[in-house]
Order: sequence, then structure tokens, then C-alpha cells
Amino acid sequence: MSEYILSKSTYIRGLQCHKSLYLNKFRPYLRDKISEEQLAKFARGHAIGKIAQQLFPGGIAMSRPGMASALKTAQLISEGFPVIYEACFISDNVIVALDILVKQENGYNAYEVKSSIALSNVYYNDAFLQYHVINASGLKPEKFFLIHRNADVELSETVDLEKMFIFTDVSAECEKQEVIVQENIGHMLEVLKRDKSPDIQPGRQCMTPYPCDFRGVCWKKISKEEQDELLNVEN
Repeated sequence: MSEYILSKSTYIRGLQCHKSLYLNKFRPYLRDKISEEQLAKFARGHAIGKIAQQLFPGGIAMSRPGMASALKTAQLISEGFPVIYEACFISDNVIVALDILVKQENGYNAYEVKSSIALSNVYYNDAFLQYHVINASGLKPEKFFLIHRNADVELSETVDLEKMFIFTDVSAECEKQEVIVQENIGHMLEVLKRDKSPDIQPGRQCMTPYPCDFRGVCWKKISKEEQDELLNVEN
């Protein structure tokens, strides 16, 4: 099993901006401080993921993503273990941790859980990458589902768990994106081989799909008017 350079989060970062990808790898100390809002979002996502595991009870959870978790995941799959949480895979220099892997009659279904009430392009790109890595590692998912919150149903112990979530089968889209994902990975790995960061000027990519956490560095030399314009991109 090969080592890894990219992860889900760095791949998504690289899709947004190659300079951000490079700085994250080699100049992480330049990142802006994480806001309380972002920390709360991370905590909420983790909590929703734990609740969603109850949709497929009795699973075993992998520890922190890494080589040991990937080897343990491979072992459990070879033994036909029915449910694995945070199943870890490494391939093509990328590591991913899938929220839930569930055994079927002829293979495994993959489930990625999102805490939002709608699916964005970022979530689809996340699924495309995970499908690619899992497939390249030797396990082609029978189906790949994105799971997100049902806006019409509140999270409650008195509500049927399955009604709290919406399942979207993105298997076909994942297969269609295989070549594109492979190309994206290749471009990002080339960027990370450089001896300095790419010369990319501040622009729309600074704010979409997420506000970049290297704005403090990249925006130093741009005017207040330009900064205000970029901040209004998402409005």
C-alpha cells in the first residue's frame, strides 16, 4: 500500500486554488486563525456523522486516518465485516476516510454523510474523489450515496431516524468523473513538486466555494476596494 500526499480536504482546497494547496502543505503557519463559526461547523458535522452511523448499527470505527487504519480497513473487508465507520483507503497518493461502508451481497455500498440540508458541488467533488480512491484501491463500491439532513424533519430521538436524512445515489456521476479526478490529482501533485508557490492573483477563487484561510497573506498588497469586492462575491 502506497504512501499518500493528498487528502479529501486538500483535494477540495486544490480545486479551489493551487496556491492555497501549496501554502497549506509548505507554509501552514501562514493560515488565518480558525473562527469560532468554523469550529462550530466542524463540531456539528462530526455530531451529525455520529447520528447517521445509527442508520447502520453494529459497525466498527477506524481510528485516525493513516496507514494503520487503511491496513485495518483492508483486513476487515477481506473478512467480510458488515459495517465499517471511517473506512480508510489509500491510492494514487491520496488518503480518504469514508463515513460508512456497508456490506452487500456482492460487495460494499459507500455512504458519505453531510450535515447540511442540501448538496453542494463541493460534496459531489468529495464523493467523486472518494469513489476514485476506493475503486483504485481494489474495492469498487456497488453504490455510492451522499446522505444529508432532511430540512423538513428535526433531529429528535422521537423521530424515525431514516426520515431525518435524504439519500442520493451518485454512483453514475462518480463513474463519469473518474478520468477528471485522476487528472486533477496529477495536476495537484505537480504543484506540490514546485520549489515555490504558484503565482496566482487574488480573485473569485478566494471566496468560493469557501473563504480561503490564506487571505491574510494573499490580500496584503491589494486595495481595500478590491478586498470589499471579493468579500461580496458570495452575496
